[in-house]
Amino acid sequence: MAVSLTRLDAAQEALRRERRRCVDEREAFRAFRSDLSDLTATTPAQTPMAAQSLGHVQANDGSLTRVRRSYERTVMSVPHYDEEYGDTFEDSMVAEFGPDVAVAFQSASVFSPALHQTVTSAAATARSERDEFIEVLDEETASIESMRERLSSLLDRLVALDDRPLSERGFGELLALYEQVSVLRSRLETIASDRQETLVAHRRALSSLIPDVTEFLYEDLPCRYPVLATLADVRETLDTAERRVERHIASTP
Repeated sequence: MAVSLTRLDAAQEALRRERRRCVDEREAFRAFRSDLSDLTATTPAQTPMAAQSLGHVQANDGSLTRVRRSYERTVMSVPHYDEEYGDTFEDSMVAEFGPDVAVAFQSASVFSPALHQTVTSAAATARSERDEFIEVLDEETASIESMRERLSSLLDRLVALDDRPLSERGFGELLALYEQVSVLRSRLETIASDRQETLVAHRRALSSLIPDVTEFLYEDLPCRYPVLATLADVRETLDTAERRVERHIASTP
């Protein structure tokens, strides 16, 4: 059967889209952190202040409002924000910085030096996580491109081997053909092994952020595991080719 590599094309497009979004988010956190560096922290008054619950608007010295507006103008204004997240300011802070930072910000009455450092550090971490993910995306893109080239070459070779009907070949030719198909199978297993090494590297790099990198990247595609499915198709094609040659070898005097 003819093997289509369109799943890999779809995977490459998904990677390009995800990389654009990740770069936008990285730059948004960079801009937010830059805004924070321009803000002067305020030393809290000695009068005890009652902590407010998450989501409430607190009375403050104005810096907290500027921080919120900066976050909304940068992080929450990336082109894909509504489509991908659609979170409120409070929910976004929890998702990006964690509940402890979000509660500390929402319950504060002034943008204290400690809070300034906490939010700045959280923004730096969020930006760093995007940098790490972009590296994985680039590695995944290189892996898909390499696989596509290698599989295309393998399939072209298989087509070239099928240039004459098997019924017109002698016993020796059939044996040689079987060996050549076996070589293609070995090439496929090497490709599959290389792919597995790439996945292990992905998991090692992002295990704390994303449990299954490939499922996350390709969840919107018709096939959520495009590489695995393509490898399976090629393997099935080689199986069929081997069986055909074996049958003719068995029936050739």
